[in-house]
Amino acid sequence: MEKRVKSLRLLSLCVLAIIIAVFSAGELRAEFPDRNITVLVAWAPGAASDISTRAIAIGAEKYLGKRLMIENKGGAAGTVALSVLANAAPDGYTLCSTPNISFVDTPLMQKVSFRPLASFTPIIGHSLAAHTALIVQSDAPWKTFKDFIEYAKKNPGKIKYSSAGVGSGMHVCMEVIARKEGIKWVHVPYKGGAPATTALLGGHVDACSAGIGWQIHAEAGSVRSLADHGKTRCPDYPEVPTLWEMGYGITNDTIHLIAGPAGLPVEVVKKLEEAFKRGMETPDFKAAQKKLYLDPVCLDSTACEKHLKERWVRVEEILKNAGIITEAATKPQ
Repeated sequence: MEKRVKSLRLLSLCVLAIIIAVFSAGELRAEFPDRNITVLVAWAPGAASDISTRAIAIGAEKYLGKRLMIENKGGAAGTVALSVLANAAPDGYTLCSTPNISFVDTPLMQKVSFRPLASFTPIIGHSLAAHTALIVQSDAPWKTFKDFIEYAKKNPGKIKYSSAGVGSGMHVCMEVIARKEGIKWVHVPYKGGAPATTALLGGHVDACSAGIGWQIHAEAGSVRSLADHGKTRCPDYPEVPTLWEMGYGITNDTIHLIAGPAGLPVEVVKKLEEAFKRGMETPDFKAAQKKLYLDPVCLDSTACEKHLKERWVRVEEILKNAGIITEAATKPQ
């Protein structure tokens, strides 16, 4: 009898321990986050991804009650940081900020260590860079896109151009042009749009297929835009033609995203999604968008996932038609 009583007491203690553990786990989940969150920015300091991420973090931190620790990890058009994210614990404490091209365009063109459409949980799309562009120094001999193309055709291998990296949307645009026009030029990739533009300003390259923000230098009189990568002309530079209207069949609709690793709990995704939406409402973020010439856009987790899947199909077709790839370098799933 005494042994039976002891057994029942032991069983009761075990059941009580399990109940406490279950409730404790629930409380921990409800209290996310209980420590600071690391946000990897997949581009160099000063790039649009960097500045916009630091701006959106201000409002997000106030909502979450914890710091967002920004860590720049540029390289390979954003895929270096995404490789780190793919192997992070799915707990919401490691995130990555990078444009859609890092998930789609680059993996289509080169092998990466992650599954572009399966290794991540998109959280929010917060900014649209509709008007990246081909730019040259203001005193360059080419006054128009036509002048530039004619020179490049007559002087194979002489034009050196910079971009934000191999596989970036800006690089793809130049490869589509080269393929259609039969041009040979030299691509000089950098770890982000800012250093790529700096290379042009310093005279290290002849042209730059520039990320958003080139307008600042145009306003200062340092550069001239020859072609816009948007589908419609930039309202501030209506005289600059787009690649789309000139028949190249390509646009660079770059959307800046924040994502976590695959398998993030639904409640964590919702908490982060709401935090970043709050961050988008702050004067700091709106000022950063204006400074960077970014257009407002807000895609929640579900919309982000749909966007990336649709972009994969569209960009894969563009690259195949342009002869840049024969098949995807990386499988999406």
